[in-house]
Amino acid sequence: MNRLLFILSFLLVVFSVSAQKKIAVKGNAFDAVTGKPISEVHVFVKGNTTGTITDKNGVYTIYIDKNDTVVYSHLQYESFETTYSASLINADILLERKISILSEAIIKPVVNISKGMMLDVTDYYFIGENILYSGYCYHYKKNKNPWLLLKTAKGDTLFVQCVGIEGTFFRDCFENIHYLTEKTAYQLIIEDDSIRFEYPTQIEEFMEAMEGCHIDINGKVVVSKYYNANQVLIYYLVDKESLDYEDFRTIVDELKLNMLIFQGRFDSMGPPKSEADMRFEREIMYKPVFAPIVKAGDKIFIINYTESSIECYDTCFQELQKIPIHFQNSRFCKNEIIVDDITGKIYAVFKDKGKTSVREIFMERGELGQMINIPDFYWIDNVKIYNDNLYFLYREKYSTKLRSLYKMSLN
Repeated sequence: MNRLLFILSFLLVVFSVSAQKKIAVKGNAFDAVTGKPISEVHVFVKGNTTGTITDKNGVYTIYIDKNDTVVYSHLQYESFETTYSASLINADILLERKISILSEAIIKPVVNISKGMMLDVTDYYFIGENILYSGYCYHYKKNKNPWLLLKTAKGDTLFVQCVGIEGTFFRDCFENIHYLTEKTAYQLIIEDDSIRFEYPTQIEEFMEAMEGCHIDINGKVVVSKYYNANQVLIYYLVDKESLDYEDFRTIVDELKLNMLIFQGRFDSMGPPKSEADMRFEREIMYKPVFAPIVKAGDKIFIINYTESSIECYDTCFQELQKIPIHFQNSRFCKNEIIVDDITGKIYAVFKDKGKTSVREIFMERGELGQMINIPDFYWIDNVKIYNDNLYFLYREKYSTKLRSLYKMSLN
């Protein structure tokens, strides 16, 4: 009897030790391009085909031994395998389709609309149907540059003015347009045949006040502030008359916050890091929460990549609905949203090997329209969409050609 108890006790200890070595791998399987969850992905340990299958939401859990190689297999996707060693793994994976869906993309003709201007374009802004350009004309010396030009949609020049200092255009939440230089911000007052620079403000003071200001509506202004190494984003509603404010929405990246807490404890036990090391860590590991707030028509949206949802509010900031999204999980999806101020359409931006594409977001259901590629142009800059036309700046590499403004119709 004592021997039997000994054997049972020994087996329990062995079982307990064996169980403690198991690693729980949990996560979701997503399409690498669309970001949509993939069901029926076979997840198993290499060398042993028994395992689990992702559910309709792409969710799976598998228990493995340390340093086991996990294989993800699906008929329509390329197989993927990786090795895990931690005691608890949260593992979201992206699978590539065996037949690329990029062949479904729409390709439209592109037109150089600043050709013939002899202007090296540095920035542009829409004034109604007209376009305001900033740039350099190399027929003149440095002290006679840069220039501002206002041109009609047909290409007629309304005015040309030398400003003598380089800057970029900035629209604040009150719909005013500013010209931002290295040290000073100016509000631009545009008249029929000239432009005035008013209300000069130190650039640091201006950006602190205006960079977090987003929407002005119904006597309220929406402003934002980041906290905890940019892993907490809070939107506030500020009353324009009393300047009283209240919390509107708080968005938190819980995973990164936990990493920060652990990292802080780890750092306290070792030598201090250099500023360069800390900056590199912030840029790579702790990118800011991405949940931009935009107004389109009579609705306000928070496109919440962090919590995988689109939040819809009325103009009194009452929540109407919350729609789940997954497209942001695509490795090609960038933290960039473009709003067409004329049509109210909202677009997500995708980049693959230097080529840019856009897809309209259907806000009421959280789905994307067809992918629209910008053909034959790599590493374009300053992409905007205005009245169903896509605009961008581009200069051919290793050439003496001017940086030009290009236009592509989305219709």
